[in-house]
Amino acid sequence: MKRIAKITVALLLAVAMCFSLAGCYDEDLNWSAKYDDTELPAGAYIYYLSIAYNEAASKVSTEDEVLKCEIDGTPAETWIKNRADEYVNQYFYIQNEMKRLGLEMTDEDYSTCLQTTESYWNYFGTSFEKFGIAKTSFDIAYSQYNRMYLKVFNALYGEGGENEVPESELRQHIEDDYYDYEYFSAPLTKTDDDNKSVDLTDEEKADLKETLEKYKTKIESGAMTVNDAATDYALKVQQDSTYQTGIKDENGMQSSYMPDAFISAIKEMNEGDVEVVESTKYMIVLHRLPIKEDEDTLLESSDNRSQLLLELKNTEYADAVSAAAQSFEGVEWNQKVLNRYKPSMFADATKNGTSSVASESGDESASSEESSAESSETSSETSETSSESSAE
Repeated sequence: MKRIAKITVALLLAVAMCFSLAGCYDEDLNWSAKYDDTELPAGAYIYYLSIAYNEAASKVSTEDEVLKCEIDGTPAETWIKNRADEYVNQYFYIQNEMKRLGLEMTDEDYSTCLQTTESYWNYFGTSFEKFGIAKTSFDIAYSQYNRMYLKVFNALYGEGGENEVPESELRQHIEDDYYDYEYFSAPLTKTDDDNKSVDLTDEEKADLKETLEKYKTKIESGAMTVNDAATDYALKVQQDSTYQTGIKDENGMQSSYMPDAFISAIKEMNEGDVEVVESTKYMIVLHRLPIKEDEDTLLESSDNRSQLLLELKNTEYADAVSAAAQSFEGVEWNQKVLNRYKPSMFADATKNGTSSVASESGDESASSEESSAESSETSSETSETSSESSAE
């Protein structure tokens, strides 16, 4: 089944910098904030503080020391602390919404969160631990938060939800923004006598284009399908077929590293058109298919529905969550933790007081969709195009 590309709804994944936390173990520093019957570990607050610091760093020149700047007219240190507090409030707000809507985290949800945590921990775990962010804290603050966010979002905007998006709007979004296509590709390189990859000569490229144009003619006449043409060409060159199908919007094609020539061509083509497209490394026989024929198949998948809803309404909901967090009341704060862990801990770890933000994609991630508290790149467990490879 053809599937669509992912969108991300997650919190920033901050790059941890080398830093050593001094001092002895103190049980009073185990928790950072409490609300109702939930206690948030100190490591979760440190993680949110790191997100806020990186967000502030992205708003100033790399030549400036972050903590000597103002962010939106507010001293950077104050802005960062306020932002970290907002992230904590967002966590409790989303957890409250889970209860209000009668939602629960299942064993499968927790298992998925752990998989996400493990995938990131392989890259950033050592550095995070140097900041005092334990794996369990990261799992709560990042993976579990995002999972709860998606469950609440789908409950609100999905079928029967308070903000249910009509089926007609989902279908219109597919028809307006998505491209349904099939293609096969032929490389513009060959292996020479020394077993090295070299570019085709101009004459060889001309011969290849002539061959692919003949396939185009047969496909247009109905004498061949694109799949048939791909198989026939593969037999001639004694290689595996490169036939692929996909349904993506422009962002999805870009995040899948489809070449610019491919994207430009599909946008200009009418449904039913066949074109031979030349990119940097490949020549491609591309057929644009009628999107309406696959609407029903797409919408049968709950993952695809969630993906489409996120594309339509995630910014709206992220803004709503951010606004709710700013006025959220009833959180009990551990002042000892807030006093101990400050924005300066991140500035001290770098030469000029700035840091970078990791752009990550994985089992729950892919294209970058930024939204206040849900900004950067881990994604909902939505689906990607089936076995689609880059034609670049």
